[in-house]
Parts: sequence; structure tokens; C-alpha cells
Amino acid sequence: MYEIRSKPAENLRRNVSSSVSQLSLKDYIRIVIILGGYALLRPYLLKLAGKFQARDHERELDPNEMSSDAAVSARSLHGQVQVPDDTDEEEGSGTGADWDRGARRRRREMIRRILEAEEKKRVEEAEDSDKDIEEYLA
Repeated sequence: MYEIRSKPAENLRRNVSSSVSQLSLKDYIRIVIILGGYALLRPYLLKLAGKFQARDHERELDPNEMSSDAAVSARSLHGQVQVPDDTDEEEGSGTGADWDRGARRRRREMIRRILEAEEKKRVEEAEDSDKDIEEYLA
């Protein structure tokens, strides 16, 4: 058993030492230039990426466009997602570890909270629109 574990480590040591010993001066200079260029350009590239990201977050979204912050919105889930039952028995043989039972339960609770919040928001918007209509009718 010990031989199986030590063989990959031995191969790695042998391969690295042989490849480093075969490098020429030109190869070392090439490695130093690549690593130095990366070290010098990285802060500027991060600043540039930050500016693009800030510009993307500041621009207004179309009503039909999904924001870059949320991959899935609650509105897009409504009507498509059905909350599963509270049973913890799902597909599978049941012979493995039950480590994912809690994850399934948390996922169901999260979906319920999203749907309840969406329904509550819709009811509040409907009540507000009813009040606005009553003001114009009176």
C-alpha cells in the first residue's frame, strides 16, 4: 500500500527535476519575462475590469433584461417551480449516505420563501393599484 502512495510523489520529483535540469538560459529568461509581465500588468487589468463592472452595474436595465447580479429572479421562477413535498424520500437507491437530506430540505424552504415573498409583493402591488383607482373614481 505504501508503494502505491509513494509512486506518484516519486514520479513528480523525477519529472520536475529532469525538466528543470534541461532548461537553457533562454528558457529561464522566457519564464522570468512571463512571470514579471504578469506581476506588472495584473493590477492594471484588475482596475480595468473593475471599471467595466462598475459601468455595467450603473446602467439601467430593460424590463425584459435579467440583471447581471441575479442569475434567476423570483418572477421568472413563479409558475415554473413547484415546491416539492416534505418527504425526504427522493430518487436514488437509498444505500448511500444521507448527507444531502438537509440540503434538499434547505432548498425546499428557500423555494417556499421566494414564492411567498413574490406572492406577498404581488398582493401589496395589487392593493396599491386598487387605492390609486379609488382615488380617481371618487
